[in-house]
Parts: sequence; C-alpha cells; structure tokens
Amino acid sequence: MIDTLKTILLLVAIMGQVVGIALLVLHVWIGVLFFILYAIAIIALFLVLIIERQKEKKEDEKNDYRNY
Repeated sequence: MIDTLKTILLLVAIMGQVVGIALLVLHVWIGVLFFILYAIAIIALFLVLIIERQKEKKEDEKNDYRNY
C-alpha cells in the first residue's frame, strides 16, 4: 500500500510540475494552483518516506543480533 501511495504521489508531483509550467503560459491562476498541488504532493511524499524510514529503523533495532 505504501509503495502504491509513493508512486501516486510521485506521479502527481511530476504531472503537477509539468502541467503547472504549461498553464503558467495559458492561465496564470490555474498554473499557480497546480504548483500548489505540486508542493503539497512533494511534502506528502517526504512525509511518507520519513514514516517508512522510521518503521525500518524500529524493525532493525528489534532484529539487532550484534550482541550474540
């Protein structure tokens, strides 16, 4: 599920940036709206990656066999 969420957020971020640049030429307000969508998608993607990394660290600490 997290992999699907990462893929969707990445695609939204890429499309938001490309469409935002194109719409800045055609209609400024809609272009700015797409750049805001792009920023929200990037922030959400970083949050998902941070949460996933924290889960991996907890699993690594639980499966730490250096003392044996």
